[in-house]
Amino acid sequence: MSRDKKKEYKFSQSTLITEETIVMANSYDEAEGIFLSNGGDTDEVDSSSGDWECIQNPDESSRQISCVVVGSDF
Repeated sequence: MSRDKKKEYKFSQSTLITEETIVMANSYDEAEGIFLSNGGDTDEVDSSSGDWECIQNPDESSRQISCVVVGSDF
């Protein structure tokens, strides 16, 4: 009985995530320092999937892979 060996396919995807951070401080400079030190209360307010591409396809190993999708949201 023959078993098919699975092949590895590799994809890359860009994702845009928008976060808002609330920082309690006595001044802007203090708030900026807290924010830049990863302080404050952060919430994700939006996210969207962007472009993706196939970066490794063993079925087409003899040529450069070009399977890019632009501007698709999932």
